[in-house]
Amino acid sequence: MLASLSALGVMVAAILVAVVLFGGEVDSGPLQVAMTIGLSAAILIAAASAGDQPRELLGEAMVSGITSAIATFFVIIAIGMLVSSLLLAGTIATMLSYGAELATPTVLYAIALVLATFIGVILGSSFTTVAGLGVPFVALAPLMGLSPEITAAAVVAGAFTGDGIARVSDTLVLTVDMVGGVTPAKQSAKMLRLIAPGWIATLALMVVLGIRDGGGSFDGSAVTEVIETEFSVSLLGLLPLIVVFVLSSRSTAFFAVLSGALSAVVLAGFTQHDLIERLAGNGQNYVVQWAEVSIETLAHGFELDSMTAELNDVFFGGGAVGMLPTVWLILVASAYGGLMSRTGMLTTAIAPLLRWAKTSGRLIVASAATTTGFNLAMADPYVSIIVGAETFRDRFKQARLEPVAQSASIAASGSLLSSIIPWNVHGAFVAGVLGIGTLSLAGYAVVIWLTPLVLIAAAVRLSRKEVIADSVDPSEVYGPAPDEPPNRRTSI
Repeated sequence: MLASLSALGVMVAAILVAVVLFGGEVDSGPLQVAMTIGLSAAILIAAASAGDQPRELLGEAMVSGITSAIATFFVIIAIGMLVSSLLLAGTIATMLSYGAELATPTVLYAIALVLATFIGVILGSSFTTVAGLGVPFVALAPLMGLSPEITAAAVVAGAFTGDGIARVSDTLVLTVDMVGGVTPAKQSAKMLRLIAPGWIATLALMVVLGIRDGGGSFDGSAVTEVIETEFSVSLLGLLPLIVVFVLSSRSTAFFAVLSGALSAVVLAGFTQHDLIERLAGNGQNYVVQWAEVSIETLAHGFELDSMTAELNDVFFGGGAVGMLPTVWLILVASAYGGLMSRTGMLTTAIAPLLRWAKTSGRLIVASAATTTGFNLAMADPYVSIIVGAETFRDRFKQARLEPVAQSASIAASGSLLSSIIPWNVHGAFVAGVLGIGTLSLAGYAVVIWLTPLVLIAAAVRLSRKEVIADSVDPSEVYGPAPDEPPNRRTSI
């Protein structure tokens, strides 16, 4: 217990120091350094308390954590390429141009929330939704005199709400498969009831903030005119996003995102002729210029470099290299999670919580709290779902609670909450793609942190309602434990 709490304590202390010192800029490097220090301390503590166990097991434990996140690394790099290529192809310019003409500042926040929720439900992918909708909405906000942080919060809240209730969501499918005995439809319906209060509260907040921030004058045609001086704007520019959205429902996230990025640079060659010639800055053959600009954009990101400073601030970013700090963060966090999990230090640390969970209501609360803790400690929502389900599955069976009680407790505090944890896979992804730290948007994304509280408030009622009849064997309801978890959709 001393070793477990020490390993957790050093990591928490290192993270808190970094957050206090650097605030919203913490995930641009300081957080990675702090977590590397925390990981090093955990290795030393584990080695000192390992007894006769070979030290090689510590390396294997970290490798196991990293292995579980390898596919995510490729997806994040591909999304960096997608963002920069959408800028080059004029896709973002097209969305901003039409958005400036059709939307008004007072409703932008609310539109971002509703549209992101709709797309999230359809695709069941928070990654694709945040990348496809978040970038243009966050870019449009300052042009309308609105807050990029609040806009990002609206998109994140909608994307992860959709991911939480979509029957095709990989996190929802993973949860029901790991618990057993509950269908995706039943899980979706239960999550909808738990999420609804927070989502409605978020929508109300976005409406109020939109009225507050959107009262100034805004000339959408002027914005469109300025954008069209640099880009060729047409509905054809939306083609790469259509590619991503269509393929997201039919293949892995990596393939869908990479296909969208490649289709964008191909489209740019036909629609952004003048822009590519200006960015290349040489008299070479146009095909050579296009290839050079495309590769540079995919690797290092897009930079407009126009005479208009406001446009330069909007049309900037992306690229594979720009996502490497995010990969570094997830690499360290997943290694730490693997070390804490495989050495047993994590389960040792939660032993008092397990002893406290003597009633059905406490059991639901303990399951939610544990999944939250796993999200913080292991930095991977998928691993937190798997370990949380394995830790409490037999306890829920013994308490004769329906499987949906456990699956709801895991989901309400699992994938949703992970989106605002800076070092979590989801939180790091959000910050890396949108360029806004999760701590800056967390307060506005009400549904993300209110849903676990709604679950806790409803724990007693849930424990009385979702009870297996005395005539039924709980083992038959739950079925056998899965041999191995299903593949996540982010796999290559």
